[in-house]
Amino acid sequence: MRKLIFLIITTLLTLSILTATPKEEFRAAWLTTVYRGDWPSNNTVSSQKSDMIQILDRLEELNFNAVMFQVRPACDAFYQSTIEPWSNWLTGTEGQAPSPFYDPLQFLIDEARKRNLEVHAWFNPFRAKAGNSSTSPTHVYNTHPEWVLAVGSSSAPAFSKEIAPEGKFMLLSQARGTISYILDPGKAAVRSYVLSVISDVATRYDIDGVHLDDYFYPYAGMNNEDAATFASENRGFVNINDWRRDNINLMIENIYNGLQVINPRIKFGVSPFGIWKSGVPSGIVGTSSYDQIYCDAVKWLDEQWVDYIAPQLYWPFGGGQDYGLLMPWWAGKANINSRHLYVGHAAYKIQDWPNDEIPNQINLNRSTAASLGSIYFSYRHIDENPKGVADQLKNTYYAKFALTPKMSWKENNPAPEPINVEININEGLATLTWEAGTMTAQHDDNAWSYIVYKWLENAAFDKDNSDYIEAIIPSSQPFSYSTSDYENYDFAVASLDRLKNESEKTTPGASSTSSVLTLDFEDDSDVVNWSPYDEVTSENWGTVCTWKSTGGVANSG
Repeated sequence: MRKLIFLIITTLLTLSILTATPKEEFRAAWLTTVYRGDWPSNNTVSSQKSDMIQILDRLEELNFNAVMFQVRPACDAFYQSTIEPWSNWLTGTEGQAPSPFYDPLQFLIDEARKRNLEVHAWFNPFRAKAGNSSTSPTHVYNTHPEWVLAVGSSSAPAFSKEIAPEGKFMLLSQARGTISYILDPGKAAVRSYVLSVISDVATRYDIDGVHLDDYFYPYAGMNNEDAATFASENRGFVNINDWRRDNINLMIENIYNGLQVINPRIKFGVSPFGIWKSGVPSGIVGTSSYDQIYCDAVKWLDEQWVDYIAPQLYWPFGGGQDYGLLMPWWAGKANINSRHLYVGHAAYKIQDWPNDEIPNQINLNRSTAASLGSIYFSYRHIDENPKGVADQLKNTYYAKFALTPKMSWKENNPAPEPINVEININEGLATLTWEAGTMTAQHDDNAWSYIVYKWLENAAFDKDNSDYIEAIIPSSQPFSYSTSDYENYDFAVASLDRLKNESEKTTPGASSTSSVLTLDFEDDSDVVNWSPYDEVTSENWGTVCTWKSTGGVANSG
């Protein structure tokens, strides 16, 4: 019996540790626009805006802190661009602007800021067009046909949703070997063009990250479609497969270096297929992204060309694609290179899995070094709440808000700490207010948001305890926070910069030079025994107490 009780207690403690909310954890969903997978539902601007607000509200409700927004599904744009045409999945006609006009990316950024959501602009780097969809005259498919490779056969129908044998969500064209149109990664002009598109967005929009998906070379495989390019632009390579991998490596390196020039605070991450090589780690079998799509994600980590890696680990525990083997392997590669792993989870497969599959994956993530978060494919599969997974996240795993993880290699100087922090209580409501701190040589970034802490009086303050986080207030909002639950609690405010570097906390009154104590007496008889010197002796706090008399008692101070 004692052994049983001990086992139960140990199990409960273990579960408590695993499900405890970390203060820093990346929580995001892919918001797909290709074929209107998640958004938009139609061509009407008012509906598009309303749907986007609903999506962001839902992410905020679930305590997510980032959204991966697909801004370029097929050499087209979900933002105002002078390089590529408006997407047909936005307006119904490629090249046609929304009417009445608005910019979806800017709209999302503005609304996400209000909800403490990072915005990572998600680009498909090389897909020229999807299936048999038409293209406008200004589309690169028509302006530079010499850049386009047609890979595979056109005999099969265009797009439908299909799960490949190993669990990868693909276009039907790639799953069945139908025709795929891609920009030729071997051409220097193509790589420069893709870089110009990404640089344009990073320059003109206030995004938090640039994100690439896994569509490099087609999953259907390559034959000799790029033989002419290899002959003319091989850069000394004699093996075409090594050359193809180097083409992708050059693209990744150039994007990372380009972002350091444009804005080094922008995070850069890639979401490769979840198996680097079949047989790695031991026991894993399946498509090798290294050999099939020429994607060497390990090299990107070794060279530190990415800030985070988000492999699509779209499988459960056990079997030939065992999550319990793959995730720790990827985390180890990220850890030794001082980079982050944000796992890509298959939300679209939850309906076919046991109820505890995603919770178990989160638990393993949280107990593994460098595994610092999750991205779910895709948003609608979380919103639909299959098997109650959204409820599990909201009520247990994401019950508390978490900050996106700091990236010390990018920048680690905190924003100025808030000043003039005060708390005022009126009619049962405590209102905390503060002002922005002053920039000095020790700071290189203004406060991006403010973290409000709340903890029990006389308890030791724990900066890393997520339970102490009461609210995150964006710097674009009024610098105040109100609550009716304030008795027996202490409060403090700290600044967070763009990369979540945190200042020292400031407690109410700590930045003030004096305090005022207001005493309300019924009548003069109430003050007969009050000594005006009780609080001004050298042993005491030094507070000066005053009152006004209406019945002849002398004022004291």
